[in-house]
Amino acid sequence: MRAWLTAVVVALSLLVAGPTSTASADDGALTVRIDALTPSQLDADATIRMRGTIRNTGSTPWTAVQAYLVIPRFPFQSREQIETAIEDGQSYTGERIVDPGTFDEVGDIAPGASVTFDIAVPVSRIGLAGEGGVYPVGVQILATDAEGFRSTDSVARATTFVPWLDRPDTAIPAGFVWPFTPTWSAASFDPTAVVASITSGQLRNYLDAATATPRGGRTVVLDLSLLDALEPLSDPETVPAGVSLTPEQIDAVATWLGRLRELALDSTTWIVSYARADELALHRYPENAEVLLQRIDAATTRAMTRHSLTGTRANWPTISGLTRGMLEEMRARGDHPTFVSRRSVPEWEPRLGSVVSVETGNGPIPLLVNGTLPDTPGAETAVTVRQRVLTDAALGVLSRETDPTSRADALTVIDPSWNPGRNGGRVLTQALVGRPSAGLTRPVTAADLLRGAPVTYTGEIPRDVTTTSLPAQLLDRAATLSRTADLFTEIVTDEDDLMFDREVSGVLSVRWRSDADEALRRVESRIDDLNRQLAGLSIESPSTITLSSSRGGFPLTIVNDTGHRARLGLTLTADNPYLTLEQVDPIEIEPGERHTVTVTVDLDGQSSSTVTATLTTADGEPFGEPVDFNVRSSNVGLIVWVAMAAAMVLVVATWVRRFGRRRRDAVASSTLGDAHE
Repeated sequence: MRAWLTAVVVALSLLVAGPTSTASADDGALTVRIDALTPSQLDADATIRMRGTIRNTGSTPWTAVQAYLVIPRFPFQSREQIETAIEDGQSYTGERIVDPGTFDEVGDIAPGASVTFDIAVPVSRIGLAGEGGVYPVGVQILATDAEGFRSTDSVARATTFVPWLDRPDTAIPAGFVWPFTPTWSAASFDPTAVVASITSGQLRNYLDAATATPRGGRTVVLDLSLLDALEPLSDPETVPAGVSLTPEQIDAVATWLGRLRELALDSTTWIVSYARADELALHRYPENAEVLLQRIDAATTRAMTRHSLTGTRANWPTISGLTRGMLEEMRARGDHPTFVSRRSVPEWEPRLGSVVSVETGNGPIPLLVNGTLPDTPGAETAVTVRQRVLTDAALGVLSRETDPTSRADALTVIDPSWNPGRNGGRVLTQALVGRPSAGLTRPVTAADLLRGAPVTYTGEIPRDVTTTSLPAQLLDRAATLSRTADLFTEIVTDEDDLMFDREVSGVLSVRWRSDADEALRRVESRIDDLNRQLAGLSIESPSTITLSSSRGGFPLTIVNDTGHRARLGLTLTADNPYLTLEQVDPIEIEPGERHTVTVTVDLDGQSSSTVTATLTTADGEPFGEPVDFNVRSSNVGLIVWVAMAAAMVLVVATWVRRFGRRRRDAVASSTLGDAHE
């Protein structure tokens, strides 16, 4: 009796109020989602059964909550009709079914609480027009607020679609594209939250759903920075300081990473640029693009090698961040497939297929167009995504029936931040194989469509966009960091430049767009850190060096006050061109040590000269502060030789005098003796 009275009241209120308005649907504190829907395709004997969850997200209770099925009597027969209706937002939902027994008396919902609803309505009781299109079907929630006001307008609603077609002669190609990329804020990585997502949240469910998708209908898009970001959390020896993880959590991260790697190896996998670089910024500020793109490519290639992964390289600009000039530049780097949104190819039509080709000055480049229908009311669940695929397939059937050249398909790109729930993979699989698909679809990958000789898109591509990109200053300082890092790794022999490939590529990620100032601060801090370490390599020398002759050697001491082993060269130059300096071979110095080298110089008759000593890399690139000192000859050697010669002469003269005197004395003595005799 209560159900009959409620139905009469609702019917009378609809007659008085006119068409149902849903203007307040987004203003209420109730939310609703569709968790289950049968059948996935309609027929005359079907009973539409919808189950879901209503949540009170506000701070006040709602009472006498009711859930009603909503469906129009006539189907949509083209994507254009559906999109126009969705954009209008008011007219496509359909009629609220208010017959007794067709709606659910949910009851009261306290703040923060959630309840389930269950609606079952036979198709025969609705009076649908029948097959030949796609029916939007949804749920509307009526309720009384805390002040006792009850409107005929729905306070929450959710909508999806159900096709009703004859079994097609040819199944429509359908599949899922699963992008794996970091979705958290670039400025505030929270390891604890990410680990929780891996153990029992979005990341776990997302990977489970992707793994459950049939291999023939699964394309994986992988940003390898995701693996590098999570890998330190998978080993107790590398967990960052200050992060507290249990052994079970560490094992869960390691398992998740292992499963992702296995999925990539077992799937059609496309590898995007490391950290998903901001292609729009690189296009807008080309003065630093070459050096930065080299870093990004090195980071991507080395990550593929390190993780033993292979795949097709792909480009992934942002939704509204593609221009014709960017396509030309990306094609110059290779014919890698490029993900684009419909916003970037406004004249694209579903009949062209999800994969099309665009001619550039450097040759054709394939585009994978994300042609997903606009958002509908309600949270996206595995059920609504399944129905979206079947809807696209049904519209593809209608398109091919009216246009023999149509290549419409149902390839669906999944949002990497979406949580499909614990059973999402099983539900999504129903869109590709099994009874729910009912021969409407056949699994394909993005590579399958690419191999099918895609048609050429000749429509408009924006010449410019107003989308905010990373600023020029950040790219300029990132290029400075790259050059400083190159110098550092040339000198430091125990540091791999892989770390710098990651760092430079990381600050060029599109995820920094919302916090470019923080990215710039981090780059400046890193540059300062490297410069401080390089300043720990220095030369010690007296201001004046005096040689005892015009040729000789003198010592120079090289100091390594860094924490790294360094391989250094030393360049010596003199302001006097007649000076000859023997260059020093590169040397290796352990951290904290001092090394003294002997430098040989030939003044070539010059009295003095200023010499400059500069540290270099092993290849001769100078760095640091040079040291100047004066080298001169005292000419002491000549004086010593003269003095020694004079002394020798005196010694010889003395010997001669003594020898002569003795000889004269001996002669005189002999003469006197003869006379005496």
